[in-house]
Amino acid sequence: MALDTDDEILQDFLVEADELLEGLNEQLVELESAPQDSDLLNSIFRGFHTIKGGAGFLSLDSMVALCHKGEDVFNILRQGERVVDAEMMDTFLKVLDALNAMFAEVKSGEYPTPADPEILQSLAAYLDPNAAPKAEPEPEPVKTPEPEPATPTTDLNASDDITDDEFEALLDQLHGSAPPGSTQSVAAPTPVPTPTTTASDSDDITDDEFEALLDELQGKNKTDDIKTPEPTPAPVESTPPPLPKVKTERHTPEKQEIPAKPAPAAKQAETSVRVDTSRLDEIMNMVGELVLVRNRISTLETALENEEMAKAVNNLTVVTADLQTAVMKTRMQPIKKVFGRFPPVVRDLARSLKKEINLELRGEETDLDKNLVEALADPLVHLVRNAVDHGIEMPDVREKANKPRTGLVVLGAAQEGDHILLTISDDGAGMDADVLRKKAVEKGMMDEESASRLAPSECYALIFAPGFSMKQEISDISGRGVGMDVVKTSISKLNGVIDIKSDVGKGTVLSIKVPLTLAIMPTLMVMLGNQIFAFPLVSVNEIFHLDLSKTNMVDGQETITVRNRALPLFYLRRWLADTFVETEQPKMEHVVIVQVGTQRVGFVVDQLLGQEEVVIKPLGAMLQGTKGLAGATITGDGRIALILDFPELMNTYARREY
Repeated sequence: MALDTDDEILQDFLVEADELLEGLNEQLVELESAPQDSDLLNSIFRGFHTIKGGAGFLSLDSMVALCHKGEDVFNILRQGERVVDAEMMDTFLKVLDALNAMFAEVKSGEYPTPADPEILQSLAAYLDPNAAPKAEPEPEPVKTPEPEPATPTTDLNASDDITDDEFEALLDQLHGSAPPGSTQSVAAPTPVPTPTTTASDSDDITDDEFEALLDELQGKNKTDDIKTPEPTPAPVESTPPPLPKVKTERHTPEKQEIPAKPAPAAKQAETSVRVDTSRLDEIMNMVGELVLVRNRISTLETALENEEMAKAVNNLTVVTADLQTAVMKTRMQPIKKVFGRFPPVVRDLARSLKKEINLELRGEETDLDKNLVEALADPLVHLVRNAVDHGIEMPDVREKANKPRTGLVVLGAAQEGDHILLTISDDGAGMDADVLRKKAVEKGMMDEESASRLAPSECYALIFAPGFSMKQEISDISGRGVGMDVVKTSISKLNGVIDIKSDVGKGTVLSIKVPLTLAIMPTLMVMLGNQIFAFPLVSVNEIFHLDLSKTNMVDGQETITVRNRALPLFYLRRWLADTFVETEQPKMEHVVIVQVGTQRVGFVVDQLLGQEEVVIKPLGAMLQGTKGLAGATITGDGRIALILDFPELMNTYARREY
């Protein structure tokens, strides 16, 4: 029987459980470095308890069973009866993986599959009292007044909780306000072998008396001798009915004074509200339309040259920019959501490879578009695994190279203007450009002469070629030559660029630059014939005028030299402009240097129009599926501009021409 995914209660549970599982993932990573942090242990305990409660309400029995065991283990950890070790951390990570798998099943509308029995058995082993004896000894019996017969009782095996009425009656006894029909009352002082404080003297009780009372409620003294209030030193046996247990974490006071009826906590006003992402997308689309209208009005204002009109347009520009920023922030999420999954990945991978590795996370609070956060998850996993497997050497090899046995992998994020810079660096062996050239020749990717002309950065970029791998042995981690080419494709689809720097023996730094958001894009507007095209500005490196007499031909490809580096040169109008005539050859050309993946390419354009923020619109039916086009937009003067997809453009036209 499938779950009703439209059920509002289920949807609320999915949202809350998703947040809790993300929090547990981060907290378990912190726990390994701070195994005795009581606040952290309590927080993890509450996470398991909350998920268990929601799952139990929806009859998700498998999730309830696993959370219940995890909750019990963390209960003994926070009480100090055990300490977290490496083996226990392995079990906790398996529990978290199992919970995430169950959550995915529930999200898809299916009841969760029961957890692996080995995981449940491992958790149960930590609860064995023989393996983990209680740290606190049993307290000595303390003489307490006999409870009144009118107090309702509950079987100890039936429940660990007492009702509110029972607890209020208990407090009344402590403060000497028992009902008139009670046979025993603590209001009247009676001589007992040990000194006590009566209700007539004070409403306070000592810590020892309160602890003894809790022990009695939990059944620890149910068979002990209880003193009667007769003035004789000899105790008289009494067998009062058993009292229900009380959870100590719920009722343990911070102060000695116990009010009969604690004042209810003031209800705080909610400061946040959950909004469906589709509603945010609608608002973002409307803001995008407003940006287009603003661009149009700005163009008209320039033509009119009216001072009052100019002031109004400037005000509109400021308000639109503020609104755009505010709406974008509602879609933003910290990249910590992605970074949080890497510590367990690196930990498990390092242990399987018998390496010693520390992972350092920087800039976790950097915000970027929710869609980008989700799209970057898989590429970053590939890159981090590659750094651990290929980059960091074995501990003995590092020692011979006068390096620390423990390698370091740093995953960082930072905002730079209108884009996000992600870096994955390691202090490993680095990459040798000559070895990469040789490997490319062996695989038939190029001849020796072409390989010898490759710059070091171009050699490093070879690792993103399909089927290229430096691993000699194929394993379940790497060596098949797949993964890195997928990373390049994924980053290119996000209008991102990749750059690699490496030093032999010192390590490698891989940088990824992606736009801050995919909804509104800064572009460079150019003309090809009579048509306007938009270059994503994140891909543009520089612009200059070209003297056609300074081009060269290398292996049949026209190139230009920029800062002692030969770059391929392409005429976009030959590919995209219908009005192009081969005989038209001006002496000077406008050249835009664009970063396409890991490669820099020069594109010749007819005219430069300037920079403009645009809203990406899908292509119409006639242009749908056209290679090299990412979408369309409306310019400030009301014309249609086509947004270029440079990776697809190169794959489609560059191979066809040459």
